Amino acid sequence: MVNWEELGQSAAPLAAVAERSLGIGGSITLSAIALFATASTVLITLVAGSRILYGMAKSKSLPLSLCKIHSKTKTPWIAVIGILITSMAFALIGDIVIVANITVFAVVITFATINLSVIVLRYTEPKLERSFRVPVNIGRFPLLPLFGFGVTIYMAIQFEMEVMLVGLAIISVGALFYVIFNRKQNDAKLN
Repeated sequence: MVNWEELGQSAAPLAAVAERSLGIGGSITLSAIALFATASTVLITLVAGSRILYGMAKSKSLPLSLCKIHSKTKTPWIAVIGILITSMAFALIGDIVIVANITVFAVVITFATINLSVIVLRYTEPKLERSFRVPVNIGRFPLLPLFGFGVTIYMAIQFEMEVMLVGLAIISVGALFYVIFNRKQNDAKLN
């Protein structure tokens, strides 16, 4: 439908194919679908981010103010505002592709950490009651989380160096904040 040189130079290659095969209406329809899909993904990320902050605050890993629930909307409104401010700061970067890649990198690292945690907890907390048992094990060693960890690490190293460095810097700041906050919590318990 469209030669490869034209596709390579197009900012929206799929829209170019839709326009060529379905006319301008196809291109507009495809663009509208892409906008709705992007908006949906952003909304889900914002909602999930605020709920993660809420959950961490509720478990006393972050300030308790982040787990305050609004009386009318029944949402963690301070966590939502925190995510809103963070999102606005990232929007100032100006390049949505970099922001999206940093977000995806952070999600991939999160999945890698979850898979690694399943393996580590199998040995550090063997007597912990679990409602779900991971299938496909060699002895006590779970193979599926190892596979998941390997795949997510492979995915993480496919990003540009700039994205990886910024993503790791953000994760490091978050980890540092977590350690400092938990140290304060532990010191308060001792006093």
